[in-house]
Amino acid sequence: MKRSNSLSVILFALLLGLAGCGQTSAPPEATAPPAAQPTPPPAGQPTSAPAFTEAPQATSAPTEAAGAARTVTLKMILVAPEDRWNFLLDKAKTKFEADHPDTRIEIDAQILPFGDRLTQLRAAATGGTPLDIVSLDQPEVGEFAAAGFTTDLTDWINRDLNGLEDWLPAYREATKYQGHPHAIWAWTDARVLWYWKDLVQQAGVDPATDMRTWDGYIQSCQKLDQALADQKIQGCLLIGQPWIADWTLPYAWMNGGDIGVDVNPDLASKQGAAEAWVPTFDSDAWVKALQFTEDQVNAGIEPFTEHQFGPAFVARRFATWLGGTWVFGSVKESGADMSNLALVAAFPVPSQDVETATMAGGWTLAVPATSEHPDVAWEFLKAMLDKDTLGAMQTRFGYLPTEESFATGLEEQFSSYWNDGDPNRWSELQSLAPHAYGRPSFPTWPQVGAAITQMVQQVMFEKADPQETAKATQHTVLVDVLKWPDGTRVELHDDAGEKCEHPDMDRAISAVTPWEKAADTDGNGTICSHVALP
Repeated sequence: MKRSNSLSVILFALLLGLAGCGQTSAPPEATAPPAAQPTPPPAGQPTSAPAFTEAPQATSAPTEAAGAARTVTLKMILVAPEDRWNFLLDKAKTKFEADHPDTRIEIDAQILPFGDRLTQLRAAATGGTPLDIVSLDQPEVGEFAAAGFTTDLTDWINRDLNGLEDWLPAYREATKYQGHPHAIWAWTDARVLWYWKDLVQQAGVDPATDMRTWDGYIQSCQKLDQALADQKIQGCLLIGQPWIADWTLPYAWMNGGDIGVDVNPDLASKQGAAEAWVPTFDSDAWVKALQFTEDQVNAGIEPFTEHQFGPAFVARRFATWLGGTWVFGSVKESGADMSNLALVAAFPVPSQDVETATMAGGWTLAVPATSEHPDVAWEFLKAMLDKDTLGAMQTRFGYLPTEESFATGLEEQFSSYWNDGDPNRWSELQSLAPHAYGRPSFPTWPQVGAAITQMVQQVMFEKADPQETAKATQHTVLVDVLKWPDGTRVELHDDAGEKCEHPDMDRAISAVTPWEKAADTDGNGTICSHVALP
């Protein structure tokens, strides 16, 4: 099968070094180039899935021999590193051709670095370039759906995947745009607390007990800094840049806050708002999250501005490391003693009675509306998502499943990978699954993400007041970015039989984040967002 990539030798070596570690995508606010947004189609509506056939019907010409299998070439743009895709696509091709013996698949895949991939996809969306399957970072889904570039997968998903019932709610909901799925979250990663056992022991710190709460975390970081100063080893990681927003979101979620909430799209249109979404930065939850950042700086934890997915931890420049699950693969490849590596599958919490939270990364897969073989593309995507296909990739390269049946059905394989040197890692990671949340997904998310980054960095580097900074960020995003009237607020209420009290001001949404779940008093998974205009 044909695969092309545009990696330079240096970038290719770097990404290959991360290949075994479940590397997440870089957040759009940190890495996305300033390319223009894709031009929406004249109708302004996302494209729906085409009508199905009983078997995939390709538009390419059949082979000359009577009864011979036809050949269909599927064009893809995927994100590096390459070896995971080679493994996944080869297995998917084998499964597809076994299920559809009348069709042979050729794959033309461009496997590109994060930013190059996004640039090519935006150009393809603008130019209508035929593509069959693409990988999207979860917050990008809304951008491409709004542009009419991705297919609404609702009918296919309901017919073939039982409405994504097997997917954990956070992963099922986060790939929807205007209530319709435009991608499928294929695998994920999570941010956890890694530590070197020998280094924390030198300071008399047990992260599993001592670093669970905010106060305990800061005190332990100070002890580690003092004990390891002669070795020039820093106790704890406080990310200063890049991707600072992703490491701050969990502190808002665990305090019962949120980034924002989906709201009534008709009301948003009437108000001239750019998105049917209202931010919630001006809240006690965000003030507390920013105060914890401030407390870390005041305690002498130096912000780290060279963060690049974990090599500094692998090199033992840090004793502990709040980083992604991809760190495990990097440590493994380094040849380190894996029994010396441990994790706490949790971000520190304000107090012991508060549940932790983390941000979910990973990648989604979509079928572009420009596909010349949409039915074949969907059938091939299903082959990619099959447990024997995708599950094998996840357990080989160190990714986490988004489907509940994968975690249970592949228990032995996941345990074999994650428990190298420590029998408890996989069970720890499983305990975190219900506390992982995605980011919003709409065209202006990059500007919102940039505002979050600026908010945190102002507190971290400029000693800005957390409460005033949160308030200013709320105004910037609400008014300047999204064009809502100043003072617009959003409230959450439980639904009444999946119906909302004020149809013109409310919207029924799924309860996923802690704040949303708290409003779901009847426990049916649905609540109502209510916009309060000034």
